[in-house]
Amino acid sequence: MSPELKKAIIKFVPDYFSWDKKRQEQYRVDTPEEDGFKIRQFLLRELFDISVANDDELEETWRAMDEAQCSKLNATLLPIQGIGEDCFYLNECFSSQNNLLSFETLYDYDFDDYKFQEDSRKREQKDYEKKSYRGSLYLTWARLMIDDSFSYGVLSMVAGYLYCQLDEYGNDYMEKLIPHKFTHGKNHGKAEGPGYLFDLKIDAKGLESQLDELKYRFWKHISEVHERLMDEFDKKSKQRVFILNQSQVGDPSHHFLFTDKEILKRIHLKTFMLCCRAAEQTDHSSLFRKLEEEKKLLTKYLDKQYKDIMEHFDPKIIGFRKKYKVIFHRDSGLDELLD
Repeated sequence: MSPELKKAIIKFVPDYFSWDKKRQEQYRVDTPEEDGFKIRQFLLRELFDISVANDDELEETWRAMDEAQCSKLNATLLPIQGIGEDCFYLNECFSSQNNLLSFETLYDYDFDDYKFQEDSRKREQKDYEKKSYRGSLYLTWARLMIDDSFSYGVLSMVAGYLYCQLDEYGNDYMEKLIPHKFTHGKNHGKAEGPGYLFDLKIDAKGLESQLDELKYRFWKHISEVHERLMDEFDKKSKQRVFILNQSQVGDPSHHFLFTDKEILKRIHLKTFMLCCRAAEQTDHSSLFRKLEEEKKLLTKYLDKQYKDIMEHFDPKIIGFRKKYKVIFHRDSGLDELLD
């Protein structure tokens, strides 16, 4: 714990250090909003000589920070947020009935979140068929201490990691097949309700319909690939963890990849790194070999679909597809995407 944070706690929560560990942890996962603001306000002044008067100014200041400043503030705050020996902290939303202490293992948290997401999809789509649970962690944000150093953490199933990499690769490859760029639509940035419309159009030099068809086929295919990969890793049940160090200067980050749902049962949140190290697959060659194999299959698929579309697709025939309206809330912090 830094001297600055210790001073803040003594100033605003003077009894904290007299509490037992259980009560301290309970406070950390359920910090009163007023205390949270005062501690952050104090640290901004101590660390960066920045003064803020209210939550709005605090949020605005936080958004304006560079990565190194943000990491320093998050690292300083972590001991008053996280639990266990690694100060493990999930930067995710919880229901009003739950907090991080509600879950003993990563499996408990992920299965609870899976049920919530599946129930939400069923409410929104009456014909939605619930999927079986095979582990659903996907780019879940965390913060923790690794070997006594602060780091951001990203938690994913291996199948989800491969899907993310293939999605990025596929979009880049389609841009090579049909070069295109995004331009602002007539309603881009227009105020609507509590936010602003995100309206981008694609300029593909006359091949917009062909590109749209290719993207549609790719989206369906990559979703099927993801399902196949989840089934594949679930059946193998290797119960391993890959830890990818993706740190950059001023931005420490590690991606934790879990092979299947069974390994999640062995990852206790209060001893997160100890459990991950015990099941760690330090040789990453099999992971990257699998990624390259899937990229080759995806390249072959996209080449075939591109050839079929250019030879047989009629751009005058427009299929019925559901259109979505994207609105960024004015407080989302995503204003730069409107530029």
